[in-house]
Amino acid sequence: MRNLIFFLFAITALWFASCEGQYDNIEKYAGEVIYPARFDTVVGYIGYERVEIDLMKAGRIPSSQLHLGKASKTVVEYGGEKHYIDSVCSWVNITGLTEAKLYRFRIYTEDDYGNNSVAQEIALIPFTQLDRDLVGIASPKMAVSPSALVVEWPNGLNSVVMEYQSLTYKYTDKDGTEQGGTVETPRFYCGNLAAGQLLTINVDYKVVPIQSDGTKILDTVIVSKPIMVNIPTSNTPFSPSEIAILQANGITTFTAAAVQSITKLTYPLHTTTFQDLFYFPNLTSLDLTGEGLQNVLPTLMYNRNGIQTQCGGGDWHPFMLRVEKPNDIKISSIASLTDLLESGQLTHVRYIPRSLALDDILAPYVANGVVELVPDNDPLYPDVAFIPPQFFVNGKVVDNNWEMYPYYSGDFLPRNGFTDIGKFDPHNEVVNGESVDLHLEQLIQSDGSNIYKCVIRMRSASMAMCLPKEYRYDNQRYKTLRFKMFCGTSATLMTGSNNVFLQPWIRPMNYMWNFGNNSIYGQQNWDVSQSQSNWIQTNQIQTEWREYAINMTPNDGGDTSNRRNRVIVFNIGHEPGSFTYDANKQIVLYLADIRFTKD
Repeated sequence: MRNLIFFLFAITALWFASCEGQYDNIEKYAGEVIYPARFDTVVGYIGYERVEIDLMKAGRIPSSQLHLGKASKTVVEYGGEKHYIDSVCSWVNITGLTEAKLYRFRIYTEDDYGNNSVAQEIALIPFTQLDRDLVGIASPKMAVSPSALVVEWPNGLNSVVMEYQSLTYKYTDKDGTEQGGTVETPRFYCGNLAAGQLLTINVDYKVVPIQSDGTKILDTVIVSKPIMVNIPTSNTPFSPSEIAILQANGITTFTAAAVQSITKLTYPLHTTTFQDLFYFPNLTSLDLTGEGLQNVLPTLMYNRNGIQTQCGGGDWHPFMLRVEKPNDIKISSIASLTDLLESGQLTHVRYIPRSLALDDILAPYVANGVVELVPDNDPLYPDVAFIPPQFFVNGKVVDNNWEMYPYYSGDFLPRNGFTDIGKFDPHNEVVNGESVDLHLEQLIQSDGSNIYKCVIRMRSASMAMCLPKEYRYDNQRYKTLRFKMFCGTSATLMTGSNNVFLQPWIRPMNYMWNFGNNSIYGQQNWDVSQSQSNWIQTNQIQTEWREYAINMTPNDGGDTSNRRNRVIVFNIGHEPGSFTYDANKQIVLYLADIRFTKD
């Protein structure tokens, strides 16, 4: 019995001992907090007086779709202050950072009980007003007259410190009116200025700054910097870019005062720049056809095989077009033309469609009558256009076998200082010692003022009608080359191999052989031969001018064609196998009424 009591006592004691501290493991964790989830990245971007910070590797996710455990708020700490956002954000935009200093940001989530996640930290320096004011703007190129100003940056305004977007400018004109505008192209025009005064132009540049590591900031900023210009007086000389064109317009003194009364200018088709236009404060009319200009054409010199000859000079003629394809025409300072159009200063522009590749620019001004397009039936383009002697070139410059003794009946040739052609009197002509009646009454130009006498010296005797390299023949408007040919040598000498000289051989081409630098389109030539039935016939020798008509349309001269016909060679004959010149038995042919017609 005593053993039983002892056993029960032991069991009871053991039971109490085992139950003591049964909640000890739970009590160790009774005060633990379950923290909200943290952001998984931190990447910063610089803006103007602000920064943006990405907080999620998955990108910028709307708060409504973002769940980070118990997290319910986003907290941003910087500058000793906490800033709360009542949602969990995948990125934050922190504004009001006006000081140019390093800001340290701690960003974490918080739950409804004030428990915080582990913070993400980043240090950033925002772009501030101080940085903006230090952005440098390149100096512009300026063209200044007493009444107008062009400000431009030909190479643009982008730089290593900024990306240019646009600019806004303002100034006060001489009438006290504020003028200005906004442009994307870094160029603007100021008109109606007060001569001899200091002009202040307030310019606001809209740019995106670029940081030292080459990255752009997030925002565009406005950089304000004035431009101050001393406007010259009306007696200040200016340097024209197209002095020959202005001189052809009768202008000899290049000051604003001297051109004050000029209201109209005419520009030729070979013009290279419109820069001079803004020197004319009262210009209202511009003729872009070249019609009526005297001594304005360029000249082109040929000097080879002991012969110096040239073409060009003098006046423009209706069978001439600018030589380049439309896409290749490059005229600088077109903006000077558009400035005058946009400002309303120009009230009339006369233009040949597709002649200067300005069609798209001028199109908006056609409907309102400011731009007049010249039609094909305009008096500018007569049905018949004679080729004047200013385009004569002695063929010997190509090859000695092209030699002939040329003479001209009019006053223009020979040119002063040149010996490439002689002179003859068509009213008293003698061939091989015998008088020859040239039957001038059969010619359109019956006064005999425009006849070429061709004495065959070598078997390929030739002359040419060449345009300066800035021009080509308009073979679409003027489709047919026409001329008359007369044989002054007696029929008894025009037999055998001499018989081939009774036919013309017309050879249009882009440039004279051996002068390839006169064409940027290579050589494009083709022969226009005449059938034997179209030769000067035996009964026509010394009695009748034979008319020839050459179809020139194979030289399409279209917008993409390389056939830019500048040269027409008149090869008198077809190069016989042998020919010996005899001064007593000269082979003499005449060319007259050389002209283009539309049909």
